[in-house]
Amino acid sequence: MKEKQSTFHPTLRLACIGLLTLAAVAFYLVRMAMLQLSSDGIYYDENGNRVTVYERTVTIAAGRGEIRDRNGKTLVGNGIIYKTVLDYTTFPRDDTEANDLLCTLITLFEQNKEPLKKSTLPVRSGFADGRDVFFYSEEDDRTKNETFLSYLDTLGLPHDIAANDLLSAMYARYHLYESTGGDAGEEEKIGALLYPPYMAYRIASIRYDLETGHFEKASPYTLCEDTSVSTITPIKERSLLGVSFSAISTRVYMYPGYASHILGRTGPIQEEMASYYTEQGYPLNAIVGIDGIELAYESVLRGTDGEMRISTDENGSILSQKVIKPAIPGKNVYLTLDIDLQMISEDALKDNIDDIVKNAQSTGLEGSGEDADAGALVVMDPNTGEVYASASYPSYDLSTFLQDYESLLQNEADPLYNRTLLGTYAPGSIFKVGVAAAALEDGLITKDTRIKTEGVYRFYEDYQPRCWVYTNHGIDHGSITVTDALRDSCNYFFFDIGQRLGIEKIASYMTTLGLGEKTGIELPETKGILSSPAYTASQNIKWTGAATLQTAIGQGYNALTPMQLAAYVSTIANGGTRYSSHIVLGVTEPGESTVPHFERTVLGHATLSKETHETLINAMIEVAQNGSATRIFRGYGVEVAAKTGTAEGEKDASPNAVFAAFAPAHNPELVCVSIIENGAVGTSAGYCVRDVMDKWFGS
Repeated sequence: MKEKQSTFHPTLRLACIGLLTLAAVAFYLVRMAMLQLSSDGIYYDENGNRVTVYERTVTIAAGRGEIRDRNGKTLVGNGIIYKTVLDYTTFPRDDTEANDLLCTLITLFEQNKEPLKKSTLPVRSGFADGRDVFFYSEEDDRTKNETFLSYLDTLGLPHDIAANDLLSAMYARYHLYESTGGDAGEEEKIGALLYPPYMAYRIASIRYDLETGHFEKASPYTLCEDTSVSTITPIKERSLLGVSFSAISTRVYMYPGYASHILGRTGPIQEEMASYYTEQGYPLNAIVGIDGIELAYESVLRGTDGEMRISTDENGSILSQKVIKPAIPGKNVYLTLDIDLQMISEDALKDNIDDIVKNAQSTGLEGSGEDADAGALVVMDPNTGEVYASASYPSYDLSTFLQDYESLLQNEADPLYNRTLLGTYAPGSIFKVGVAAAALEDGLITKDTRIKTEGVYRFYEDYQPRCWVYTNHGIDHGSITVTDALRDSCNYFFFDIGQRLGIEKIASYMTTLGLGEKTGIELPETKGILSSPAYTASQNIKWTGAATLQTAIGQGYNALTPMQLAAYVSTIANGGTRYSSHIVLGVTEPGESTVPHFERTVLGHATLSKETHETLINAMIEVAQNGSATRIFRGYGVEVAAKTGTAEGEKDASPNAVFAAFAPAHNPELVCVSIIENGAVGTSAGYCVRDVMDKWFGS
């Protein structure tokens, strides 16, 4: 029997198959779409159940670059701290739940004695007469606090409302009172506080911050900047909604208490810098360099932040995490500092000051250094301008800065002040070396020229200064050469050549040696003042012959930084080349461990003949062997060239002590300049210099 032919046309059959295929594809596409985030944040799980999913993009902070010394030793590295934040998307919307959550968190943090972020509410708490008391904080001027005043307006409260009345209104707003109900049509009555007074105040303070601080999806609220594991653990065990933790990179100081003025601090963007950093693309909650190298090399150290997208369910459980943009760590900055020499320098400077005070107190003589309490010490390579050590005393510890901040501010000696770069001092007799060089180069004198000193310089009728030897002993230095004058620090000799040379030539030559000029160092520095008619004219002061004489011995209007003086002595030590001072050796990419090559920078040249140079060095060797630095360096294992200075400082205070030295004298590797405020005698500032040289030369 013949088989019956199908009634389906082949084309129609293919069309049906295609439709079925399209239907299947459409079904799965719809199914997949249901499993993806819809516009209202709704997912459907594999069983078709609706799930609310929250997505947020968080910043992956780039690891900040390290700061290292010249030998590759890490001075500032990175560690991890955990920040506790309240997450807007999962934070309870119900007041009762929110208050209970905050109460639990406050209790856990207080149990572990960990401080929560200080509230911006200008109401503080206290305890008196066995009860909690609340008052407006004097440190906040609430009458000018626009955020606070706007909050009062929102609540319909007068701007002069008492603190307790304000808290009562806040407790009602945040449902911190017990509700006693009310008859139909009546307002709900308020009962007792649901929490003890202090706890209610703490909860209300945080609720105030959340309400006024733009608490939103993109802006979580930081509850604690540095949370310990002992606090994180019980919070996680309770699975508290609305709370999360962020791992934050923080600076770790490998040599706490040392090089603090150079390294500098990091912290939140300061108000006066907000617009600058915003223009640079920084988020307002970024951590940036505040001062020191951290600020000067901020753009290098910072790196580039990344981004991560996090999906969570309505219980706060993380469903997925995806790195959208990886973070790029910052570059490493190598300093010219030798951290071992830096530590020796800081310790030696402190010990030197302590010894001066101790000795002065034992003598009981007024003005002998009993008031010495601060100073600076710079150690430099005279052939490159590299700074091996820069010590400013008193100093501070970067690792405990926040805890110590108030006491640091109250310290009259100002530990936060970097004296090596910002402090200015009269150089005293170390200035005479440059004046001697100017006179020798001018041809006014030779190394053999003798000047008969008379103790009192009588060139001017109205100003007749005395040499120190005449003031102290009633005698003069006799007929002396420039070498004798530098060895004995004879003021009369320099009064005479200063007057004959003239202030214009002195000022011009000292400028070529770098005085009154910035050194070129990578950190903020004071230009200082070179005593000259140009300076007095800028101040509308008439120049006098007396000013010339005082300038010639390192007084007058001279006000120079220790770093500047170190560069000046280096220029003399190396034969006349003025190098830029450097504290930064170079920058390397993340992961590189090779110390960068240093390129020295020449700022200028001073005219210094071989004969003049030799005369100055021999004179400074005389100072170390037979002059004012004898008790510091006589018989020392390395030949040292030195000069001491005693300079007038504050009125009714002991004079400042100034000491400069370099070694080996004829082939210098190291220049050291120390200044001790109120150190009384220049020689007294030399002991810290010797300690540094002991370390360098292995004595």
